[in-house]
Amino acid sequence: MSRMDIKEILGKVDEISEKMSQLIKGNQLEENIAVLWDVENVNPGTDSLFIEGFLEFINKFGRLTVAQAFADWNRRHLKKLANLLSERRFELIHVPRARKNSSDISLVTHGMELALQYHNLQTFILLTGDADFRPLILSLRRSGKKIHIVCDVQNASESLLILADSFIDYRELRPGGSTEKDIEEEDQLEEKKEKTIEKEEKAIAKSKRSKLKERREIAFDLLVEAIKRMKDDKLKPGFGLVKVRLSMLNPNFNEKKLGYSSWSDFVNAAINARRIKVEGKRGEEILDIIPSEKTKEMSEQEKAFNILLKILERLDKNKEPKYHNFANVAEELYKEPNFNELKEKLGYKQFKEFIQAAEVRKLVETEVEGLVYRVKRI
Repeated sequence: MSRMDIKEILGKVDEISEKMSQLIKGNQLEENIAVLWDVENVNPGTDSLFIEGFLEFINKFGRLTVAQAFADWNRRHLKKLANLLSERRFELIHVPRARKNSSDISLVTHGMELALQYHNLQTFILLTGDADFRPLILSLRRSGKKIHIVCDVQNASESLLILADSFIDYRELRPGGSTEKDIEEEDQLEEKKEKTIEKEEKAIAKSKRSKLKERREIAFDLLVEAIKRMKDDKLKPGFGLVKVRLSMLNPNFNEKKLGYSSWSDFVNAAINARRIKVEGKRGEEILDIIPSEKTKEMSEQEKAFNILLKILERLDKNKEPKYHNFANVAEELYKEPNFNELKEKLGYKQFKEFIQAAEVRKLVETEVEGLVYRVKRI
């Protein structure tokens, strides 16, 4: 065989290898997903366009292969939801409400069957916040499955969420809720990035250091709040559970954006700053607050929520609380001195996220009709 023949063969082998590599990569990107929805636990209604937002959310992870929704489908108020889900390829699993925990048992059973029978399912998305599903998640994780949870963070169990690869509040998946101000701010941010000039780099670096220090202090306040709330709920503020509660209070929290390489580094920094301490025996450590003048002061978070409540009270004209459109409330809030700067410091990219944070703390209630969002004080 001549050298030319060998070169030709090797060239074709390389070409085939490249094509096979591309095919393998393509298949890895498109993961098969199973959705298990406990409708009684997470039921955002049919007017919120939640389902459309949820289906878009699923697309980020891969291809929807199995979708099952568990509920007593004979109940009248679920009829519209049943029709919507059926149109979107959901299998409706009927679970009579009369049987105690029957929905939980049914969902766990179906989840285990899917994992055992269909090895091509790599990712499971559960719509629930119920701690009863811990055994299912532990079994799925042992089988090498990825777990993502969509829940109502106001009543979700930290002991469940800590087992998931990620979790998100269902309200975040609703389309809409952005104000004109949010869109305008995003455009301005892009323009600022494009117009960065070398001369200003030193000044910007100095400003960034100052802002970073400020953002870290706000994050420590949030950590203290998370521990306080867990203690008020008679829960042990364990190392991992506190992180889950903190993320429930502000889903945008990310210790890496604050310059810490891990959650442990962030906690150690808060300990060194004398904001918190570690107590308990080895293996049973819990986090606790160190009382100080700083703890007694009103945090930046509390200041922002107080401004919101005052605006809502003013819009109510000091009468009974009633719902107001997001746009109207946002317009009034942005008139307040430094509110926009305060919102950004707290890590809320959009007005909707700020309102959701207030709702998680049971300061306000929201309602949605189509794409129109409203809020009222409690």
